[in-house]
Amino acid sequence: MPAPKGFLTSLLELVRLPNVFTAPSDVAMGMAVSGVALTSSHTALLLASACAYAGGMALNDACDAPLDRHERPERPIPSGRISRTAAFAVAAVLLALSIGLAATAGPRPFVASLLLVGAIVLYDAVAKGTAAGPPVMASCRALNVGVGIALGALAWSAVGAAAIVFAYVLVLTLVSRFEVMRAPVTLVRGAAAAFAVLLAAAIALFVLGWGPRGAVGIVFVALLVLWIWPPLRAALAEPAPRRIIGVIKATVLGIILLDAAFTGAARGLMAGTLVAALFIPAYVLGRRFASA
Repeated sequence: MPAPKGFLTSLLELVRLPNVFTAPSDVAMGMAVSGVALTSSHTALLLASACAYAGGMALNDACDAPLDRHERPERPIPSGRISRTAAFAVAAVLLALSIGLAATAGPRPFVASLLLVGAIVLYDAVAKGTAAGPPVMASCRALNVGVGIALGALAWSAVGAAAIVFAYVLVLTLVSRFEVMRAPVTLVRGAAAAFAVLLAAAIALFVLGWGPRGAVGIVFVALLVLWIWPPLRAALAEPAPRRIIGVIKATVLGIILLDAAFTGAARGLMAGTLVAALFIPAYVLGRRFASA
C-alpha cells in the first residue's frame, strides 16, 4: 500500500508543478520575438508567469471539485488531501502575486498580466465547460506570451508567434476534453493534421520574420515533432482516455520546445537552448507529480 501523500506534495500536485515551467518559457519567447534580450533583470516577470499558471491550476481544481469527485477522485481536493477552501486561497494568493510581480517590470507588462489573470479566472469559473472554453484557454496562453511582448515591440512576427501558440493550445484543449472518455478517431486525426499545419506555419514565419537566422528554429521544431509524435501515433491507433492523457501531457510540455523554436529563430541558438532547458525540470518532475 503506497504511503499517504503529505500536504506539500499534494500542493505541488494541485498546481501541476511540471507544467509550471511552460509558463515562463512563453514569456521568454514573447520577449525574444519582440526584440528584447533575456537578462537576470527579467526574473520577476518570469516568476509572475509561473505564479499565474500555478494559481490558475489551483483555481481550476477548486472550481472543478464537484465534478472531480466523480471523474478524477485521485486529485488533491476530492481525495481529501487539500480542502476546496484552501485551494481557492492558494489560487488567490498566487494570482495576486503574479500581478504584483509583473507590475515591477513596468506598466505594459502589468496591464498584460491583469488581462492574463482575468482570462484565467474567466476560463476556470465560467467558460471551461462551454463552447467558449477552448478559445478562452488558448487566449490565456497567447496573453502569457503577450506579457513578454509587452516589454518590446509589437511587430507582425511577434503577433504571428502569439497566434501560433494560440492555435496550438486551442487544438490541445479540444483534445483534452476527451481525457475521461474515448475520443473519436477523427478528432485525433484532425489534431495531428492541425499540429502539422501549425508547425509548418511556424517554420514559414521563422524564415519570413527573421531571415536565415530563422532556420535555427527548425532544430527545435524537429525536437518537438520527435516528442509529440509517439503519443499521437498511439492515440491514433487507440483513442482511449489513457492515450489521450498521453497526448495532453506531451503537447503541454511541448509548448516549451515550441517557445524555444521561436526564441531560437529570433535570437539565435543559445537563446533557444536556454528556453529549451526548461524542458528538463518539467520532464523530470513530470515523472513524480501529476501533470494532467
